[in-house]
Amino acid sequence: MFVGRKEELAKLEQAYRHDGFSVFVVFGRDGAGKTALLEEFCKDKDAIFFTASHVSSRANLSRFSHEVLKYYNDEKHEPFAFWDNAFSYIADRQHKKPEGAPRLVIVLEDFAEIASQDVAFMDVLQNSIGKIPKDSDIFMVLTSSNASFVRSALMNKNSFLSRRLSGGLDLKRFTLTDEIVQHMTQEAAKYSDGVDAKRFVKFSVDDVILREGEENSEMYKIISGRALCYFDYETDDEYLVGTLNENRTFGEFSLLTGKPGIYTVVAFTDVLVLRIGQGEFAKFIEMNAANAEEIMQNMARMINVLKVNIDLLRSESGGES
Repeated sequence: MFVGRKEELAKLEQAYRHDGFSVFVVFGRDGAGKTALLEEFCKDKDAIFFTASHVSSRANLSRFSHEVLKYYNDEKHEPFAFWDNAFSYIADRQHKKPEGAPRLVIVLEDFAEIASQDVAFMDVLQNSIGKIPKDSDIFMVLTSSNASFVRSALMNKNSFLSRRLSGGLDLKRFTLTDEIVQHMTQEAAKYSDGVDAKRFVKFSVDDVILREGEENSEMYKIISGRALCYFDYETDDEYLVGTLNENRTFGEFSLLTGKPGIYTVVAFTDVLVLRIGQGEFAKFIEMNAANAEEIMQNMARMINVLKVNIDLLRSESGGES
């Protein structure tokens, strides 16, 4: 479910409607919603959506090659040996498309990750973009969580890339206003068999949603936002277990066993959750098959953790039971 960000989407659409090749940059700290924004923007467009990883430039190029060749349904072409080969291939294929064909969006998400692994990447990117004809019907979007890098590498007036930019967005973390919460609650209730609106709860950044060691008779489903899951939260042994994104569930261990929580969940962004009590659990499982499978997997993992702990205790006690 995507709501809000009307101004940001409008700015992207305005830049997209310009003729010819152009570059747009979206930057903002982790959790600001860059990916969700661009997925919404691209959903009705021809797009190559690539997210860079913290691996070598060559490994990223191999993955990018796969996405490009899959988009053009080109099974015979070998992966590109160099980044400029990839961009030249795209420009050539777009040039050969029939008149009136949809404009292509290329999203290079977290492009600074590539630059961090390859000091020459920005020069290569600049040279590659410089070779793309100005009349090419391509809209390239670069994203990064490193605002200072974006400003120095792309928005510096002395940078060649700054002259090809059609615009940029400094994306701030999404705030769940009362109006947006009301809209999301209404929409979510449509898929939750008329669940009482009071079952939906909003949490702000850094709020503790569920705390380890505390009894809790409810589980939760994330309707919007992102949360982090910890063991031993706010102690010297604090350990980040993982990230919980939209549609994920948590807290089922306490709901199903009646035992205190075994981890702490903290809001990383503003979060809207649906609370499921014991009385609603059966109906929730009936209407949310994907979550039912996830709940079983989570419980299986918990059982495995308990078994490992029991084995360790037996080992420390010399095998005595």
